Amino acid sequence: MNNNNYLSSAIVTFPSEGDYKLWSEKFALFNTDQAKEFLKKSGQLNVSCIRITDENLVKVMIVWEYKDEEAFVRCQKLWAKWGDIAQDFVSKIVFNRGIKFYSW
Repeated sequence: MNNNNYLSSAIVTFPSEGDYKLWSEKFALFNTDQAKEFLKKSGQLNVSCIRITDENLVKVMIVWEYKDEEAFVRCQKLWAKWGDIAQDFVSKIVFNRGIKFYSW
């Protein structure tokens, strides 16, 4: 596996289960077969959403993996449109990005 892939991650915190549910439905709706085809052709390798185990907070970790930083930039043409449907729920999001230097 290429250890120099570019990754973007986010921690999304929701004030309620209802906000989380609405967000997860919209995230699934956004990721149509057509969107996935564009992202794959543009160099995105995968995206994973992980519900973080926490008794007091509703949190999700999202990890996007790209072939390289240029692929990330190409894919932003689509991901930038997320804001068009990412409404009607409350969340706080913190992003991190970087180059993978080790994996097994």
